[in-house]
Amino acid sequence: MFPGFTDRDFDAYAPQKWKSNVFNRERLEVKQKLLLLGKELAGSLVAADGSPLLSEASVEHPALWNHKQVEAQHLFFSRNEGARKELDRIIDRARPMASMLEDPTPQRNHLFLAVTIGHDHVEFAVKLHPDARIDRQNLERKLGEHWENMKLLELIRDLPAGYTVGVTGGTQFPAATIDDSALKAALAELAKPELPGKTHLLVVGRAVPRSAVAAEGSGLLETARGELAALLPIYQFVAWSRDNDFVLMREALKQEKQAKRQKGLAKNDKVRIVRGVFAGRTGVIQEIDAKGALRVLVGTVAVKMGADEVEKS
Repeated sequence: MFPGFTDRDFDAYAPQKWKSNVFNRERLEVKQKLLLLGKELAGSLVAADGSPLLSEASVEHPALWNHKQVEAQHLFFSRNEGARKELDRIIDRARPMASMLEDPTPQRNHLFLAVTIGHDHVEFAVKLHPDARIDRQNLERKLGEHWENMKLLELIRDLPAGYTVGVTGGTQFPAATIDDSALKAALAELAKPELPGKTHLLVVGRAVPRSAVAAEGSGLLETARGELAALLPIYQFVAWSRDNDFVLMREALKQEKQAKRQKGLAKNDKVRIVRGVFAGRTGVIQEIDAKGALRVLVGTVAVKMGADEVEKS
């Protein structure tokens, strides 16, 4: 059962400890609490299609993708692994290799809900990295339609008191009074290039002071449940899905799936058969369908087989 956070937990993220591995044990203990919190909350957090969001915690040690310092510990909720992989193949093609090595975490590619503990607060938020291209473009296209734009503004204005909207390190707009121009300004700021060593995220969130969090003890579980329940409609509004597709991704995913089944093979390719009664023989592909079924001419005989039974010769 989630026990709540104590002053000792917050002190694990004192600035003088950020870059030191000596304090990994302290941060690991906080991480375990976050994972307990995630387990308690997971059942109530679902994507727009009804699939449960996957929960995971950030690393507790300095690493390349946290700029070699642990300023805070994060509990993430985002689309499940299967849905991620489906989109990652398309997103990663547009990302430079250096970028992927610098930050290989899934949160860079996908919209996510977060509970974050730092030295002086706990934050509840929905966050979007500019490299989460499909979710970001889905949001931008939706905001190009008047009624969708108004719907998001209403969702943000209905958040509990204290929420703000903005890009980390940039202007923060009060959620209660957000308007179209402020929302567009935040998105424009997100589109600016990242500064070296700086995290660049669009955030809809609020921070609760450590004194208030510590006083709540295990009651923070219900606070977190309420905060994330309020943020979930915004997550569902933004996150791409087949039923929330403003970027025409369904056709791209269909083509991706077809290409995967066909394993890069095409009509008139010369192939070597690696399975079945014709293993070791060579042939030429006469036909290939969307499901990866082939008709291969082996000598004078046309043989049906699957794409996994041949390789290019």
